[in-house]
Amino acid sequence: MTWIEATHQRNFEVNAPLEEVAQVLSDPSQIRRCMPDLETGEKVDDQTWRWILEEVGAKGITFQGDYTVRYHRDDEDVVTWKSEGEGTMRTEGRAEFSALSDDRTQVEYEETLASDLPIPKLARRVFKPIVARQVKAGVDDYLDEVIAYLNAGKHREDDGS
Repeated sequence: MTWIEATHQRNFEVNAPLEEVAQVLSDPSQIRRCMPDLETGEKVDDQTWRWILEEVGAKGITFQGDYTVRYHRDDEDVVTWKSEGEGTMRTEGRAEFSALSDDRTQVEYEETLASDLPIPKLARRVFKPIVARQVKAGVDDYLDEVIAYLNAGKHREDDGS
C-alpha cells in the first residue's frame, strides 16, 4: 500500500449570503447532498462524519475511499476540515469566504486528499498524475454541486428556512 496525495485550489462565487455559504460548508449533513460519488455517509457526531465513496478503477487497480472527517468553523469567514482515525483516504482543507454583497459570496477553497492505494511504492510515479487528475476532477465535481445547491437555494429548503 502506498499513500499518494494531491492538492486542488479553486476560487468561485455563489448567489448566497456569506453566513449561509459558511453554514453549508461546515455542516456535514448538507455537504453530503453535494458529494456526487458518495456511497454512504455516517454521522459520528454533529461535526464529524465517515464518508465511503463509490469504488473507482484505473490501470488495473480498484480503490474505494473511506475516511472520517471533522469540520470546524474557525470564525465567521473560515471553515476547516481534517481527517481523523483510520481509512483509505485522508483530507485536509480550508474554505475562506468574502462577502461581495448581501447575497453574493466569494469562496477561496483548497483541499489536499491522500489515498492509500494497493500498489507497490515503485509504481507511485505512474499513479501520482492519475491521482492528481482524480483529485482535481472529484473536488471540481463536488464544488460544482455546492455552487448549484447554494445558487438554487436548496440549503434553505433543507433546513426549513
